[in-house]
Order: sequence, then structure tokens, then C-alpha cells
Amino acid sequence: MPARTSVAQRFQLFDRTVAGMEERLLKVRTPAQMMPVLRWGMDELEQTLADTPARVRATIACRAGCDHCCSVPVDVQAHEVFFAADHIQVNFPPVALARTIKQLKAHRDRVAALPAGARDTSRQPCVLLAAGSCSIYAGRPEACRSHHTSDASVCAAHRADPAVDLARVYIPALRSRMFAVMLGMDEALEAAGYDDRSYDFGSALHEALTNSLCLVRWMRRQPAFADSCLADPLA
Repeated sequence: MPARTSVAQRFQLFDRTVAGMEERLLKVRTPAQMMPVLRWGMDELEQTLADTPARVRATIACRAGCDHCCSVPVDVQAHEVFFAADHIQVNFPPVALARTIKQLKAHRDRVAALPAGARDTSRQPCVLLAAGSCSIYAGRPEACRSHHTSDASVCAAHRADPAVDLARVYIPALRSRMFAVMLGMDEALEAAGYDDRSYDFGSALHEALTNSLCLVRWMRRQPAFADSCLADPLA
């Protein structure tokens, strides 16, 4: 039987993450100073996974080359978009950057054309997926870092049919730990006044890579991206 994560343990992870982020955010004045803070939070997620009991981690079905979840819409907050954009700008050569921006534009146009309410059940491989692997693995969003299941065949079925119940193969002992840290990051940034709106990852990433004013607005505690980039523009 997988080990459980107690309520006290979850709150401890949450409180530790909030405190760590808040302490670091107090010193941030520029985008360059913000990126190491976001990296600290992402590293906390990775460490939380590593610190999860081995018998729980042994139930994870996710493996390199398994990309079923990479065709599902990803909701993010602005800090995740800027973290990914920074990774791309630092690591992608000019030709790859231009190609990625073009593909993100196509993604954004596709999402914008979807009927109201259709995005959640839409399926399209992530623009950043390359030969079954994430091309920005070190810069990927929180949701991508926190998503694990115990049965890849159910993930495949869910990819083909969104009505398939994916929640039944979540790993509660792991998911609760990862979400405590993820929510701790988000809470600290929201408390500091940063944009807490939910965006479509690909659409917002396109805007972040093509409009430098997005980052300026976000650092000024203003909405980072256009309403058209929202995960649910009609909400």
C-alpha cells in the first residue's frame, strides 16, 4: 500500500515553499533577479519528487518517451510562461527560436478559433514536443512537473477520449506533495501582487516571446498578457 502524505506534511511543504518564495521575492527588482527565484521554486518541486518515498515513486508509470499528457491543454500562471520563455531565449539558437515562435502562433490561432468551452477537451501535441520528449524540460511549467499517473494506458485512452477518467490513476501520496509545493509557489507570487490569472500556455508563451512589454507589465504587477491568451477568455 503506497505511503500516505499526512495533512500536516502537506501544510509543512506548502508553508516552507511560501516562506522561501516570499523571502526571495522581497529582493527582486529586475527580471534578471526574478529568474533565480523561479528556478528555486521549480527546484523545490523536483526535490519534492526526489524526496517522496521510493515505494510511492515506484508506482509512477511516466517514462522518457511517454508523451500522452503532452497533447492536453496546459493552464499556467504568468510566472511559468516567463520562466519557459527565458529558457527558450537562452538555449534555442535563432533558427529554432524562429520556428518555435511560428509554431506557437499556429497554436494560438487554433485555440482562438475553438468554440466556447471546447479547449479543455481539445487534443494537439505541444509545440515544444520533439520526438516524444520535451524540448524545454528544464523550463517546463509546474503542471508538467507535477503530473504523474500509475498507468500509461489510461493516459493514452484519455488522450484519445477526454471522457476517460484520468483521476483514477493519479497517485494521491505523490500528487498531494507536489501540489502543496506548486500551490505554495503560486500563493507567494499572488500575495506579492503578481498576475494570478490562468493562461493557455502556448498562447501566452507566443506573446511572451514576441512582445517584451509583457514582462515589463508583469514586473509592475499588471496583467501580463492579453485576454485572448486566457485559459478561459469568456470567464
